[in-house]
Amino acid sequence: MNQYCVSTFSFPKFELEDFLGDLAAIGISTIELGKMHYETLDPETAARLQAENGLRFKSMLTTEDIAAPDGLDVQVGILDIAHKLSIPMVSVSSGGREESSEAGIEMIIDRLKMLTREAERRNIILSFYPHGGWMAYNLERTERIFDAIQSDNFGFYYCSYHFQVAGDDPVVALERLVNRMVNVYFDCGIDPETGETPLWAPATDYPAVCQAIKRTGYQEEIMIIYLGLDSATPGPIVDGIVRARALIDEMTA
Repeated sequence: MNQYCVSTFSFPKFELEDFLGDLAAIGISTIELGKMHYETLDPETAARLQAENGLRFKSMLTTEDIAAPDGLDVQVGILDIAHKLSIPMVSVSSGGREESSEAGIEMIIDRLKMLTREAERRNIILSFYPHGGWMAYNLERTERIFDAIQSDNFGFYYCSYHFQVAGDDPVVALERLVNRMVNVYFDCGIDPETGETPLWAPATDYPAVCQAIKRTGYQEEIMIIYLGLDSATPGPIVDGIVRARALIDEMTA
């Protein structure tokens, strides 16, 4: 039976108290905090919310651009928040742009190396996710980054969606980077291109992806980020997460 993590990025209009109980009630075991929920969170409240709901704050998601002039400083500040909240993992991307120059690519890699050293000092794992629109959007760029950063504190956050839209085979991408994998997630909700739900990119061979994940022996939680649903209450988003989880369970059986 898979265990699941949910990103609070799915709940931008709501306070943590509004939905953590609902997630616990459907059997979610861990949480990835989005910026809107971690930037004002204090350690005492974080500890209370986890204890009251029987959940663990596993990671924090940052979408900040490390290529911006102050990007490295901003990301180091996020590591400080994670350290303060006793959260052991921060999920990061490359920032930049797909059309980044060679100099831009090298600058981003250098900054990620520096960020990794800061993560090592704080005993935090960086969970690196490729993402469309940013410099590391495909397998080639992602492998270049992992070849350059050889650290146990710099791991791979796998999602089939972004490799699929970049024109890579998502199963091949998983197999090529599996030795660095520390996290897995699925983009779910309303596909921005097709309007379909709940798993994005219907061209993806999701059964093959799920079986490839199963073959790796991955034992940690599978993270679901459910986006695109404008709801007045958390309930419909929670229902969507249940639907997505059922599909993933079926395909990894």
